[in-house]
Amino acid sequence: CGKCMKRQKGDGSGPPLRKQLKHALKSQGAGKQVRIVQCGCLDLCPKHGVTLARGSELGDTKKLRVARSGDDLQMLVDWLLPRTG
Repeated sequence: CGKCMKRQKGDGSGPPLRKQLKHALKSQGAGKQVRIVQCGCLDLCPKHGVTLARGSELGDTKKLRVARSGDDLQMLVDWLLPRTG
């Protein structure tokens, strides 16, 4: 969510989450499978966090995820990758 990302800019914890996720996906060879895009508000508005969603599940608010600084980046990447099987 773009609104969440703007609030994250002032925390000084390194590169924005969007860049971190893109870099991690690219290094795992999944850069072409998943696109990281910024969108409008998803009506979750977590304090000190960023709302993430997978495109195929945007209509289901139970499938949104909140990422906070310090969260395991690999866990977020695994959640974003398409499920096979």
